[in-house]
Amino acid sequence: MPRRARDTIHSNTYRFFVDPASFDGPRAQVSDPELVHQMSVVLRLGRGDRVVLLDGLGWQYVVTLEQVRRREPISGVVELREPAGGEPRLALTIYLPLIRAERFEWALQKGVELGAAAFVPTICARSAEAAPDGRKLARWRRIVREAAEQARRGRLPSLAPVIPFADACRQAESSDLALLLWEGGNAPPLAGALRDRCPLTLALLSGPEGGLTGDERRNAEGHGIMPVSLGPRTLRAETAPIAATAVVMYEFDAPGDT
Repeated sequence: MPRRARDTIHSNTYRFFVDPASFDGPRAQVSDPELVHQMSVVLRLGRGDRVVLLDGLGWQYVVTLEQVRRREPISGVVELREPAGGEPRLALTIYLPLIRAERFEWALQKGVELGAAAFVPTICARSAEAAPDGRKLARWRRIVREAAEQARRGRLPSLAPVIPFADACRQAESSDLALLLWEGGNAPPLAGALRDRCPLTLALLSGPEGGLTGDERRNAEGHGIMPVSLGPRTLRAETAPIAATAVVMYEFDAPGDT
C-alpha cells in the first residue's frame, strides 16, 4: 500500500489498544466489554468500518470490521500489520507522588501524552492521599489507555503498583540516569544535568504537596539520584513532573525503531 494511502487510513481511523491475544493470523477479535461498548454504542461503528488496533507491544493492525453487535465480541479482518511508531528511544519512568486525585490523574494523562514509558505511584512522607483501591487503579489504567490512543502512541505505558518513596529510590538507581526534582537551593538546573548525556532509561522522581523531606532527599542521593531544579519558581506537585518531562523529551525524543 502506498505510504500516502497508509497515512490517510491512519489519520482518519479510530485507534484502540487491545490484548495481544486479540489477533489470530488474518483475523482480530475484541472481547473487552468496555471497548465493545465504546465501539458499538458510543462510536456506532459497524460492518465495513476500518479501525487501527494496537497490541501495546509496538505493532498496529489495520482491521476492517465484520461483526459489530452490542455485548458481543467484535470481529474483523486484518488488512495490514506494521510497526506502530510514535515512541521515543528514551524509556522514561515517572515516579509520580500520590497527590489529590484530580491532580494525579491530570499528571498521569499529560505524562502519557508527552511520551513517558512507565508510571510508578509513590507514597511520600507528606502524601495526603491513601493508597488507591481497585476501582481507582482501573480508572487510572483507563486514563493511560485513552491518553495513549489520543496521542497516537505505539506502546501502552505501564502503570506499576504503589510503592513507598524508599523503594522508589532503590528501583530508580538501576536506570541509566535518575533525577530528583528538588526546589531547595544548590540543585543544578535540569537542562544542564541532561547536557552531553545519552541515556536509554531515565527515572524521574518528584514530591507531593508540601514537598519532599530532607531525609527523602538524602535517601535519594544515597542511591545515586541527582537533585535537579526547574528554576526559581515553585511549581505545583502535578506541574513539576510534567514540566520536567517536557524538558527531557525535548532533549532526547528521537523516534524509536517501532
